[in-house]
Amino acid sequence: MTRIAAKRIAIVKLGAIGDVVNTLPFANRLRLGYPDAHITWVIAPLAHALVAGHRAVDHFLVIDPRRMTRWPSIVRSLRSRRFDLAIDLQRILKSGLITSASGAPIRLGFDRTRCKESSWLFTNAHIPPNPHPGVTVEQYLEFADFLGCPVSNPRSDLPFEAFSAAAPDELRIVVHTGATKPANRWSAEKWSDLCGRLARNLGATLHLTGTPQERAGIEAIVVGAGPSPIPMVVHAGDLSLKQTAGLIRSSRLFVGGDTGPLHIAVAVGTPVVALFGAADPERTGPFGQARGVVTHPVPCSPCRRRDCHVEGHPCMRDLDVTLVLERVRERLAEGAHEDSSSPSEDNARARGRSAGS
Repeated sequence: MTRIAAKRIAIVKLGAIGDVVNTLPFANRLRLGYPDAHITWVIAPLAHALVAGHRAVDHFLVIDPRRMTRWPSIVRSLRSRRFDLAIDLQRILKSGLITSASGAPIRLGFDRTRCKESSWLFTNAHIPPNPHPGVTVEQYLEFADFLGCPVSNPRSDLPFEAFSAAAPDELRIVVHTGATKPANRWSAEKWSDLCGRLARNLGATLHLTGTPQERAGIEAIVVGAGPSPIPMVVHAGDLSLKQTAGLIRSSRLFVGGDTGPLHIAVAVGTPVVALFGAADPERTGPFGQARGVVTHPVPCSPCRRRDCHVEGHPCMRDLDVTLVLERVRERLAEGAHEDSSSPSEDNARARGRSAGS
């Protein structure tokens, strides 16, 4: 534990959506540890749209990583804030450059072994190495432990826009079929099979979320699911991120792969069923909801590769629909929403590991 005196603090975490959501428990603990500090979060535009207005942050400094030609003005904006402490949670070259450009006398980052793209060169203080790091939320909370912030129940307090409530007898399930990395995607045929079974066997009202670019594929999944007693609702480009969070919050369950909306579901307290293949659920899995993870282990998984070199991605290709449906039934039988302000037993175990690291 190293108590650092700071009145002006910068959190450098540009994106992606899932990582930004997973930063929120750290932001809350940082606020507890530094109640009088002015906290600025350096963030990219897309992620900012989701977390804008968060109670632990005084100011969001929005920087578009795709427009680094504006670097001189970015540096001036950073330096004008006279930060005492800058914290690099992104651990890549771009975040390292921003952290260094902040001018903060203390620039805190991950230990060298967990950094990428030599980003450790841009920080001058580091949290201790951890040979057994947990999921992303736990790793970010290591910074709160290092800074001596009071230990508290991890909570996200993710801002969201309320969505129309489900009817008392409605089983509302959000299904997110997309993923940025091809190796994290389940086939359209299997998604159609699962959706058909959820609608016909469980009588679920399905809301399918995605990007505008994914709309045609999602509509094809709905067609492939066949006739259902309740129409499936496609939201692809129709909702903002905060509206998506509200929809997920209003639902009994979220089903999807290793993608941003999965972590949004965890943040708003909705139980999840998470399909994992190449991604490692012990590193990027849903915080506190390990029991929701479904995998089909193969010798090469998890490989954590962006571009899987194994033809057909068998870790996802051979993940059985029946197994996923069984996990859905189990999660629904467990009952109500997770209380994001009172962590589950999984969360408590996670914090015990982090606090003792």
